[in-house]
Amino acid sequence: MNSRGAVLVCVTGQRDCDRLIKAGKRIAEERSVPLHVLCVQPTSAGFDADCEELEYLRQTSRDVQAEMSVYFHDDAALLAVGFVKQIGATHIVTGMAEAPVNGFVEVLHKLLPQIPISMVAKDGIIYNICPTNRKAVPARMMNA
Repeated sequence: MNSRGAVLVCVTGQRDCDRLIKAGKRIAEERSVPLHVLCVQPTSAGFDADCEELEYLRQTSRDVQAEMSVYFHDDAALLAVGFVKQIGATHIVTGMAEAPVNGFVEVLHKLLPQIPISMVAKDGIIYNICPTNRKAVPARMMNA
């Protein structure tokens, strides 16, 4: 796990998610930490995933010196939580939930209440969910 932390950008595989990557890059630069991009596609997407869109996002990630990982899984939020822990992310960037709300951000915040989440709207405005105030917890309990 990265002791310095990292910024994780969660994208859906749509071309306009490039705004999330750019916002994540600014946050990562402010904190002097690496940037990672994660795309979780439903397993049913399989070969039907839009490869052109994913390639565009991969190139956008590469342009800002970020590593992009693509997984096929039916529970994007749960996979993202595991990925956050794997890379030691200290900040998460997502898009804004649209109707119908799928609960992705809510699950992230519930399972990772100590990590700030920045949600980037289509117009570029960034909304933040701040960490829940908690009493200090010993490090060994945080990793459990």
